[in-house]
Amino acid sequence: MTTTVFGHRGIPEKYIENSMSGFKYLADHGEAVEFDVHLTKDLIPVIMHDEKIDRTTNGSGYIKDFNYEELKSFQLINDVNREQQLVQENEGIPTLDDVLAVFSDTQIQLNIELKTDNFDYSGIEKIVLNTIPHFHFDQPVIFSSFNIDTLDRLYAIDQTLNLAYLSEQPVNDFFHFMQAHHLNALHPGLEGVQDGDVIQRVWTVNEDGELAKLIDLGVAGVFTDDFVHAMQIRNCRG
Repeated sequence: MTTTVFGHRGIPEKYIENSMSGFKYLADHGEAVEFDVHLTKDLIPVIMHDEKIDRTTNGSGYIKDFNYEELKSFQLINDVNREQQLVQENEGIPTLDDVLAVFSDTQIQLNIELKTDNFDYSGIEKIVLNTIPHFHFDQPVIFSSFNIDTLDRLYAIDQTLNLAYLSEQPVNDFFHFMQAHHLNALHPGLEGVQDGDVIQRVWTVNEDGELAKLIDLGVAGVFTDDFVHAMQIRNCRG
């Protein structure tokens, strides 16, 4: 099995994470993308990893406490640990529609993480699913979450969805767990990779040795902050 390389939040080694610049670069050069969705106070799905805007914008506070019009007043800034990131002037927090439009009619595989592990945004599942049909994707969108209730609600809405459970540690009796929750895959952290016949996409893999090991193992996918470098490693390993 060829390991698919997912740009984790775009390409944070080059552009600020979850920025339109990073997503556009990935749409032109990559093969798969992962990003996180939250809901604003007025129920607009927006793309950011953290529940708070403090780390990657010039503002402060929880996404859930802002209306989208209020969020539009903030701009993305460099991660303090990645000053080399390229930032476009006055680049704001993208909506789900903004990002889906970038990847619509491309060959890019999408993984949408519903970021409900800390806040269980009411209605996020239906809101996200209602957005997808406005765009065209050649491959089924992967939906993932650390919150199994979120995945159960997604399945209740649409039994055909491609669902994946995020975990840091190995999942006990994973075969039964996946059947019980109608899952297509597990998305473990490095400590959670499991033996057995199961689709695994592993996060977040940035070290060359770990990338090579997982590619040789034949995992279905890896999430990485520099998809260009990871694809080079995979291609060099044949």
